[in-house]
Amino acid sequence: MLDQDNIRSGFNGTLSFGRRPALLIIDFQRGFTEPALSPLASDCSAAVLATNELIDAMRGVGTVIFTLLGYQRNLSDMGAWGRKCTSLDTLIQGTPTCEIDPRLHYDPATDLVLRKTQASAFFGTPLSALLAARQCDALIVAGATTSGCVRASVVDAMQNAFPPFVVQECVADRSAAQHASNLIDMQSKYAEVVPLAWMRQMLEPLRNPGTKQKTP
Repeated sequence: MLDQDNIRSGFNGTLSFGRRPALLIIDFQRGFTEPALSPLASDCSAAVLATNELIDAMRGVGTVIFTLLGYQRNLSDMGAWGRKCTSLDTLIQGTPTCEIDPRLHYDPATDLVLRKTQASAFFGTPLSALLAARQCDALIVAGATTSGCVRASVVDAMQNAFPPFVVQECVADRSAAQHASNLIDMQSKYAEVVPLAWMRQMLEPLRNPGTKQKTP
């Protein structure tokens, strides 16, 4: 995940994991995970199953937040983005494309769901205020796509002073090349890209305070 050219340019710092994390699961909805429903979708099965491990590890630690990308039927809330991605018109609120992937361990009794119309989970949503109210000092990120809504949300998380931690196994992209290059770029400039095992080990002492937190 390290790029030597970026390191030489001074992109060589690290972020410290906090004590009040939140988990942000970006657009793991059927319109992105079921290719039969939308051309936007790809096979995200491995990342969805890994995200379930992450959700389970977060229970008892912090807030779990899901985002769903979708539009009114008349598309009046889409803005200019639809000019670049015409298949966004398959994501209509109230249809199966805008449902959380049913394989995910979503708990309606505790989890938050934010609806958005643009790439970043922060744009036009109360996400920043919700995280601030919870004194979030680490934003764990999963979801799709790595090069699109994940990256946009990570950049905004950094700009809003919520240190982002992208869990490598829990993000997916329809393009393998863009997935790889954006993980490298986010690690260099905007986030810590970490393995699922690392994150689970960091969360364990927060769920069980008697356990000493250590860096794997």
